[in-house]
Amino acid sequence: MSLVSAQGELIRLCGRAGLSEGQRVVLEAVLVAGDPVSVLTRHVGCELTGVVTLARAHSALESRARPGRVKAQPYANLAFGLVEAALEEVERVRLHVPTGRLDAAIAGLTSIAADGGGGVQGVADCEAKATLVQSARADLRAAVVAGLAEVWRGGVTPDAGQRLAREMAALCVIEGRQHHLLNAELRAALSRGRLDADQLSGVLLPAERDLRVAVVVEGTSRLEGLGALMDPACAPSVVSPGDSVVGWGKGASDLKALVEMARHASDARRAWSRDQAGGQVVLTFTVHARDVGGAALLGRQRASELLDQYVAGQRTSEIRLRPETLAFDPVARRTLRLSVPVLGTRPVRPLTTGWPSALRESLRTAHIARVTEAPTTAAGLCWAALEALEVKPDSVSKLARALSLQAVRQQVVDLHQRTRTAVAAEVAAIRTAYRDAQAMASRLEAVAREASGEHAVTVAKKADAARVAAAERGAALDAARRAEAQLEVLDAWTGVGNDGVLRRPDDWLDAVSPPADADPAVQMAADALADLFDLLEGETAVRLHEWRAMLADPASLATWIEKIADQFKTSLDWLYVIRNTALHDGQFVSASDLLDVHSGRALVDMTLEFLGNWFQHEGNAAPEYVALPAIRVIGHLAQRQEEILRKLRGGSREGWTVARLTSPTSTGWDRT
Repeated sequence: MSLVSAQGELIRLCGRAGLSEGQRVVLEAVLVAGDPVSVLTRHVGCELTGVVTLARAHSALESRARPGRVKAQPYANLAFGLVEAALEEVERVRLHVPTGRLDAAIAGLTSIAADGGGGVQGVADCEAKATLVQSARADLRAAVVAGLAEVWRGGVTPDAGQRLAREMAALCVIEGRQHHLLNAELRAALSRGRLDADQLSGVLLPAERDLRVAVVVEGTSRLEGLGALMDPACAPSVVSPGDSVVGWGKGASDLKALVEMARHASDARRAWSRDQAGGQVVLTFTVHARDVGGAALLGRQRASELLDQYVAGQRTSEIRLRPETLAFDPVARRTLRLSVPVLGTRPVRPLTTGWPSALRESLRTAHIARVTEAPTTAAGLCWAALEALEVKPDSVSKLARALSLQAVRQQVVDLHQRTRTAVAAEVAAIRTAYRDAQAMASRLEAVAREASGEHAVTVAKKADAARVAAAERGAALDAARRAEAQLEVLDAWTGVGNDGVLRRPDDWLDAVSPPADADPAVQMAADALADLFDLLEGETAVRLHEWRAMLADPASLATWIEKIADQFKTSLDWLYVIRNTALHDGQFVSASDLLDVHSGRALVDMTLEFLGNWFQHEGNAAPEYVALPAIRVIGHLAQRQEEILRKLRGGSREGWTVARLTSPTSTGWDRT
């Protein structure tokens, strides 16, 4: 299903379920914030939420509570700073949830803060404080669920709705909710009619339940001692071709297919390598998860940890998991087949062919971090990729500032793409509603013609009402089509071709918020976008209004960019903590690891994007900007960000260029 079709269907389902505009905005905000394909500044991995900061504080204290460590990780000052940050965010959440819900949590965090950094030195102290933070996490979770229920009932402000939507998205990601399944289950719930607050919570965070998982272990023909290594409650078993399958119900056929696939893969490997040995077994067991997608990934993590024991026992050959994985929900009688990682199909091209040889180490480490399955280890490697660029803990603020410039461009392009998608989706939803109304009216008219007596009169009245409703839908469709036609005007102004790519982002921003002395061409594009404003609803419309307000007030735009830089610095500081706990101290699981790996990879991607752009165009730059080390490029862009913010705070954005914010051939303020 295309993006337009998927969004159009969601709009139609929201209308069918009778959702208010505010409810739809909240629902879309949760989906966008948890969507792994959202740009980082739209994803909850970049947000300073109470859920995320508390999870990080708990992970840090739990790590420091490990006994027998010569040097506890992370350092006490870092752990204490995480507690202070969590307290600050939880106090902000308290403003938006039912009174008293977070009093105990805040009291516990305040007591930790009152002890100062000295209170997180010893193992026993850290263990006790980790227990307090874990209790605060439970309180916060309950408060977010209750607060979002109040939002759904329309009892709080839109600002509270946006904040609690981000908190809920963070809960969904941290607790292993898979976005594509959450999206599908929300749509299924909406298709059944009205969705109350309790039903919404049940869809977003269903109860954990026992789910079966099957993975393929390559490199062995038998896993000895399995019962001693896994909890008997997991019901571990090994399935071979021809074995009877117990406990899989309607998933038995999929499990047998996985067993056969594994056998054929082993045979193909042996044939290719000319009789080189290569055994395989299919391991099945139970995990506790909220959906089959989360169960599959958790199962792979558990199986990988299990293989640690076997790898330590013999090192003459490799033992590993194949990508193919199966999960089964015995209650819903649903199976999920997947391969990890998900592979692409489109042609690929290098970011640039002009990388300096000194950056090869970073590119290689970034690649390894991308393909490493263990989330905490992968996040630690993300810091190693940045460290290969000579980024150190005392220079993360510079990198954060440079990244904030790249984030502006990402946001601008993303806003444009989502606006075009939203317009097409709104029109598609209105068109479908019109067709459905027409069909309903025609069916009722046909029934009325066949009916007789009083029943015929009743049906005829319903048919007349349906025909009126269809006419209203038709008028709405005509208006939507007229608005959609304005996209052609907007596309011509912004240089968008048939591929939908935004080629002139500065012109797009002029259309969003035209200058007071706008020339006729700019004003025509702005008027076209204004017509689209009347058509758009939902989260994209809210974003457009926010950007229009920021562009009209450059000082507020500067504040937003500074906020993004602060968020990046916090994320980078945490990435450094993960590097120490994962790569130095051997911690391979944390409360926030699923968010951490997403954020870490995205930060590395963004860094390599602006560096790739710089080195690709440095041949056209002034001599002093040629052949700079990566860390000096980062420092230069950090200075550029500070200068841009200074000018924006002066109250004007004239001369500001988004198109070349991180280019070596621009100052970021030389638009002509």
